[in-house]
Amino acid sequence: MNVGKNKKNVWKRILIFTLMFIAAGGITYLGCLLHQNKPDLLLRNVVMILAGTGAVIFSFVLSEINGFFIYHNEGRYGRFALMYLLSLCVAASLPYLPVSGWPFLVIFVLLGVFSNGMTGLAAGSLCLLLAVNFAGCDYAIFWLYFISGLAGILVFSTLDDDFRVGLPLLISILVLALCLMGNVILFVNAKLSIGQFTIPAVNLMVSCILLLVSLKMFSSTVIHRYREKYMEINDPECPLLVQLKEKSKEEYYHAIHTAYLGDKIAKSLEIDDAAVKACGYYHRIGMLRGENTWENVAAICDEYHFPPKTKSILKEYVDTNSKVVSKETIVVLFADCIVSSILYLFDKDPKAELDYEQLIDTVFQKKFETDELWGNEISLAQLHEMKRIFIQEKLYYDFLR
Repeated sequence: MNVGKNKKNVWKRILIFTLMFIAAGGITYLGCLLHQNKPDLLLRNVVMILAGTGAVIFSFVLSEINGFFIYHNEGRYGRFALMYLLSLCVAASLPYLPVSGWPFLVIFVLLGVFSNGMTGLAAGSLCLLLAVNFAGCDYAIFWLYFISGLAGILVFSTLDDDFRVGLPLLISILVLALCLMGNVILFVNAKLSIGQFTIPAVNLMVSCILLLVSLKMFSSTVIHRYREKYMEINDPECPLLVQLKEKSKEEYYHAIHTAYLGDKIAKSLEIDDAAVKACGYYHRIGMLRGENTWENVAAICDEYHFPPKTKSILKEYVDTNSKVVSKETIVVLFADCIVSSILYLFDKDPKAELDYEQLIDTVFQKKFETDELWGNEISLAQLHEMKRIFIQEKLYYDFLR
């Protein structure tokens, strides 16, 4: 099944990027008819854009293979292709506007967040070269928008999943203002007047508004696409968890404790705490349909529209044919194991005084003796940190009694 899915993704990628390649040449051809209707210039521009588009495609694919994406852009070929082609269309129409009013900061930043820094810079530079070429500008205009676009891509590539855009937006607008001043205002061959600042000021204002609106849309549809879903399924009173409670109170409270510990560890390790918490709640949810097999868990995930990452972690954890790879799965694995060990000992003797530190040390030691911790993403430093936090939770373990 995975082989078939991978083949489907390969053909999908080939089809989208082939159409993107052809469309880029078509947009350039039409732009040349509007601005430079000469056979030699037309051929040169089309050839250069096609070569550059090939480099952009290679950069996107290479980034996906090496895991260079930071904004969940893996597999989003169509989204990036559409953004790139729209940017080319905008670039081809910009020569009709004054050069000091070109919104290239927006183009660079959006191409960067829809791919990554390297790919966004390459794609944005192509769009900028096309506009400069059609408008017949000198190198200073390219210099202006390339530097401001580069700054925009760099500051927006450092954001985490909270996606706080205030400071990066301020920095990128200030850099754009500085570049406009250094390359446009200072070289006006006339006495300075307020009117000469009008178009650059409008550019700054429009760029700021467009960035705010587009980044807000990007945040809600990409970064926090599953936020509401996680809020729903990570509620202890979620109908699915209520069903588990009605079937087995022991399994329900086991899930509650596993989710609590997993969430605390995930936040400390700065990994996907919402996904870990969800997997803590639902790692045994398959028992609602009989046995806790991956087939049953997967059916429930599909029925309740679980986020893809949560389903992926649950598959690693539940499916005996899957290898444990992600850090999130490792956290759920240890949290479940420690909760199971403590509950087992309290079930044998509710008044037992347990040495939690020794118990946790034993659990970690046994896991190290197996092959479960080999070939996955977690580091020894993170395992040490995980163990430290588990030991700190001594007071909480008494609630399991």
